[in-house]
Amino acid sequence: MENLISEQYPNDGGWHIKRLVGEANERLSQIGRKGKRAKIVAKKSSLSLQFNFKDDSGSPQKNPGLGGLLSSYKGIQEAERIAELVTGQLMSGTFTWDWYNNLIGRDTVGSRKVSSCKEILEEYKKHYFKQRKDNKTVQGSWYAECRQLEEVFVNSNKSLSLSLVRQIVDLTENNTATRTFALNGLVHFLKYFDNDDYKTVIKQYKTNNKPKSKKRNVPNQKRIIEVYRDGFTPHPNTSKITLYRYPQWQFLYGLLATYGLRIHEAWNIANWDSPVTLRNGDWVTVELGEDSDISVQRDAGDIVIPAILDPKNSEHILCIKHDTKTGYRMVMPISPEGHDWTEEFNLIQSLNLPDVKDPLERGGSHKTSYYCSSVAVGWFSRHKYGFTPHDLRHAYNHRGHLLGYNPKTLADSLGHSMQMNGDNYLRSMSDSVKLEGMIEAMAKDQNRRSELEIFKDENEALKSQMLSLRNENELLRTKLKMYEAIEAIESSSQLNSDIKLL
Repeated sequence: MENLISEQYPNDGGWHIKRLVGEANERLSQIGRKGKRAKIVAKKSSLSLQFNFKDDSGSPQKNPGLGGLLSSYKGIQEAERIAELVTGQLMSGTFTWDWYNNLIGRDTVGSRKVSSCKEILEEYKKHYFKQRKDNKTVQGSWYAECRQLEEVFVNSNKSLSLSLVRQIVDLTENNTATRTFALNGLVHFLKYFDNDDYKTVIKQYKTNNKPKSKKRNVPNQKRIIEVYRDGFTPHPNTSKITLYRYPQWQFLYGLLATYGLRIHEAWNIANWDSPVTLRNGDWVTVELGEDSDISVQRDAGDIVIPAILDPKNSEHILCIKHDTKTGYRMVMPISPEGHDWTEEFNLIQSLNLPDVKDPLERGGSHKTSYYCSSVAVGWFSRHKYGFTPHDLRHAYNHRGHLLGYNPKTLADSLGHSMQMNGDNYLRSMSDSVKLEGMIEAMAKDQNRRSELEIFKDENEALKSQMLSLRNENELLRTKLKMYEAIEAIESSSQLNSDIKLL
C-alpha cells in the first residue's frame, strides 16, 4: 500500500522550515548580484529579509521584517516573492523604505494615521487573521496569544507605552504557560510595527517566567483495559432515558484507545461503512461491485482503503477526513502484545458514537475547541477515570514505541511530524509505562538468553553425538581393515594349497 502521510499543517510542526528556506534562498541566489540581493531569514515563528540598503542618513539596515509573515510553507512562498521584488528594486536603484512598507502592507512611520491602541489593535488583528486564514485553529491561537492585549487595547485611545505593556503582562500570573503565550503575542505584535522600544522589559519578563510543565497521567495498558471493562457501568440512580449513552461512550473510548485519535476525528472517519480512495486531497467513497478485487485496484495505482465493516478487512486502517486539525491521513490500530483491541473493545460494529448535538461545532465563548471534545472531557472528569481522552492518544504513541513500530510510520499515523512525535509526546511517558517497557525488554532479553542457552546445550549434544559417530566410524574402519587382512591371508593360504595340488 502506498504510504500516505498527514498534510502536516504548520501548527503541527511538520514543514521543515530550514530546508524550505534554504531551497528558496538557493533560487534567489540566481538573480541579482552580491550586495544587491535579498534573501530570507527564518526566526522561530516569523520570517524577515536580509539585504543591504543605505538610506539618506547613510545607515545600512539589515533584516527588515515582512509584516509578520509566519514561518510556514505559504509564508515562505510569499517571502520569496517579496525578496524577488526587493532584489529588482535594489538592482535598478529605485528602492525606498516607503515602497517597501507599502509592498508588505505596512504604513510608514511618517505617514501612519493609526495612533491609538484601539486603532493599532484593529490593524494588527486584521493582519493576524489574514495571514492565518488557512489555519484551522486561528481563533484559539488569537485567544491564547492576544486576549490580554485585546482586553487592554480594545477601548483605549491612549498611545502605546511601557505602562500599557506592563499592564498586559501583569494580567497573567508569573511562572505560567499563560504568561508565556502573552509574551510571545506581544513580541509578534511589536515586531509587526517594527517597534523595538520594549525589548528589554519583555526579555526580563521572559527570564523570570519559568512555568513548570504539568505532568500527564498517561494510563498503561492494564489501566486502559480496566476502565473499558468497569468504567461504563451506569449508576443505580441513572435515568433510564440516558442508559443507552453508556455503550456509546464505551465505544468512543475503545476507538480513542485503539487508534490514538483526537476526539473530533472520531466524527470524521471516511471508511467505516464504505471503501474510499484519495482524490483532490480528501477521501471519496468508492462503489465496488460484488466481484471487485481491492488488491487488483491497488496494483493498478488506484489506492482503495476497504471499509472497516468489510468482513475481508483484516488491517482495519482508518481514513480520517480532510477537515480535521492535520488534514487527511490513515491511522493504524495498535494493541498491546497478545491482544487485539478491535475485537476486545467490540469496535467492528456500526459506528456507535455518543449522540452529541452538533459535535463539530466550536465550543466555548472563544470557540477554541470542538463541542464533542468538551463533552468528552466532561464525561471523563465526571466518571473520574484519572486521565483525559487526550492521554489515550499519548498512550497509543508510547505503546507503538515500546512495540518497536517504525517512528516515521507511527508519526504519520498520529498526524505528527517526527520531531513532535518524539520530543513532545515521549516526554509525557509515565513511570509505570517506562517500568512496563523495561520489564518487557528484560523479559524478552531473558527469553533470548534462555533460547541461546538451549541452543548451546543442543550444540554441545550434537558435538557429543558427532564425536561418538566419529569414534564408531573409526572402529568400523579398523574392523574393516582387519577383515580385509583376514580375507587376504585366507586367499593366500588357498592359493598355496592349490599350487601344491598341481
